Amino acid sequence: MKVAFHLFLISFFFSLTCNGQLRIIPSWDNKVLELEQVYLTENKDSISFSTLKMYFSDFRFREKLSGGITEIDTLIFYDLADSSTHVFFKNLEISNYDDVSFTLGLDSSKNVSGELENAYDPLLGMYWAWNTGYGNFKLAGKSSLVLTKTHDFEFHLGGYRFPYASAQQVQVDLLDSYIQFELSLLFPDVISLKKTHHLMLPGKEAFLISQGLAECFN
Repeated sequence: MKVAFHLFLISFFFSLTCNGQLRIIPSWDNKVLELEQVYLTENKDSISFSTLKMYFSDFRFREKLSGGITEIDTLIFYDLADSSTHVFFKNLEISNYDDVSFTLGLDSSKNVSGELENAYDPLLGMYWAWNTGYGNFKLAGKSSLVLTKTHDFEFHLGGYRFPYASAQQVQVDLLDSYIQFELSLLFPDVISLKKTHHLMLPGKEAFLISQGLAECFN
């Protein structure tokens, strides 16, 4: 899958995948994801996405030559609808590193930091309330699997309190200057839209789905 996706990027996005930048690229069935585009699941059900937002934090890059770790303690907001949020660390030479680990979401300290600017800005649509903090991940769209009149689905996944702290640790090899996020891996094994199509609060279900999100990065 990685080879096919890489060839697709060379054909259509060669100018965007240069060394010195780290880019998160969502995909569906190994093709770059586009908002409002209709895709098919393995069972030929239709699905489209209108919103994809997420937070990344606490990056640790492992250097190729020394094996040393470069830590970057930051919070990054990603919005598929806003291309200015797609490239991270523009001055970091990604080719110098073997792999990267990071947090998908915010840990408890960032949730209660009291900051409300830049990536923490409530106007970005990720802040819930003082006692629930921020959502880590937001996904919305439509699918024929949702048996309602509108066929809408929406997931706001977050929560930082024990035992359902939903921020997830992810580690990926840096074979290229991008990280692929394959959404098709979520449906139906992690999210069954026939059973659940709206989830807006922290809890066990949000925690379990968040664990599945971590497996979508490669």
